[in-house]
Amino acid sequence: MFRLLPIRSLVIPFLKLVWRLLLDKRIPAFTKVIPFTAVIYIVSPYDLIGDRIPVLGQFDDLIVTTILFLLFIAASPGHVVADQTIGRKLRDLQNQQGSGEPADDNNDTGKTVDAEFRYVDNATDETDDESNKKNK
Repeated sequence: MFRLLPIRSLVIPFLKLVWRLLLDKRIPAFTKVIPFTAVIYIVSPYDLIGDRIPVLGQFDDLIVTTILFLLFIAASPGHVVADQTIGRKLRDLQNQQGSGEPADDNNDTGKTVDAEFRYVDNATDETDDESNKKNK
């Protein structure tokens, strides 16, 4: 008999991601309709392949549901999906280390940038270059 561990290690995080995205307020409401459509397809008596056929009847439910969940993840804003996957793991690692703060040298919140700028007028630069050439 084959092992279900690899399948379980892929399916459970996938379903958790779909659930977290469904609960996230940054996802538009019309995008959240997609997973509900998948659930309605599962409980609906109308299928692409009838459930009376032993294996294929349930297999088409699995395929359609998976495609709709993938479509939901793809339709969600990328920064929210990244925050729910990578961002969550980074926060968990920081909490395990006990810091809870970003690992910056100066402990900035990351919202402020210190910078200096200088406005350069192209017309004055060209005339300065021409006068420098004449002086040489």
